[in-house]
Amino acid sequence: MPVIRDIDDLPARHGTGWSERAWAGPAVLGAAVPMEASRWVINPGAASPAVVLGAPEAMLYVAAGAGTADVSGERFALGPESVLWLAACPEVVLHGGPDGLDALIARGSGHGVAGGQALAKLFAAAELPHLVSTRDTRDRLDLITESVPVGARQIRADRIIYHPGDTAAAHFHADCHHVFCVLAGAGLLCTDQEVSRLTAGMSALVGPGEVHWFVNDTDANFSFVEFWAPPPTDTVWTVAGDRCTWAPAS
Repeated sequence: MPVIRDIDDLPARHGTGWSERAWAGPAVLGAAVPMEASRWVINPGAASPAVVLGAPEAMLYVAAGAGTADVSGERFALGPESVLWLAACPEVVLHGGPDGLDALIARGSGHGVAGGQALAKLFAAAELPHLVSTRDTRDRLDLITESVPVGARQIRADRIIYHPGDTAAAHFHADCHHVFCVLAGAGLLCTDQEVSRLTAGMSALVGPGEVHWFVNDTDANFSFVEFWAPPPTDTVWTVAGDRCTWAPAS
C-alpha cells in the first residue's frame, strides 16, 4: 500500500521571512525510508537559518524563484530549476532574491564525510539532462542521476511534468523506496491496491516491489520531484509491450 501525506499533516516551522515544511523521511512517512526532504520558502531579501545537512549526500532544487546559497564561505547563485549538489557539506544558508526562493532540500541517510571531502557543485537548469517521453508528452529534468556527474550512490532524483492526459506504464522497482513530492497540479497515483489523488504540497511513498503508475486526469499540468533511495537495482515493466522510454528534448 502506498503511503500518502497531505500538506496539512506535514510538520512545519516558521521564522522571520522564512518557512520550512518537512516533505519526506522516516518520521513523515512512517517507514524506513533512507532519505529526508524538506521545502524551504524564503521571502524576498530574507535569509534562512543555517540548514544542517549532516549527510554524505544532499541536494537543493529550486522549484521557483531565485536567490543565493552560502556553503562553507562560498556563495552560489540559484536560478529556477537549478540544482546544488552538497556532498558532505555541514550546512547551507539560503537567501531569497527579488521574487523570493522556493527550494527543496533532500539528503540521503547516514552521517559524516563522503570520500573524506566536502563538495558543493551548482548545475543551472540548462546544464541538466532534459528529456521527453517517447510514450506520451511527459517532460523530465534529471536532477541527480547517473547522467549528472556527481557520483551519487544513495539517492537519485528528477523533476517530471505530466501534461493533461499523460500516463506512465505500470512498473515496480527492486530494492528501492520511491518518494514523490508534488510541486503543482493534481493527478492519480495508481497501485494494484488503490488509486490515490495527489495534489500540490503532498508527498507519497511506494515501497520496494510495489507496482505503480501515474495518470494526469486533469486539464492542467501535474508535476513532482521523484526520488529513488537507494537507486533501484532493477525496474520491471509489468504489462507486456508497455514501458516508459525517453529521448533528449530538442
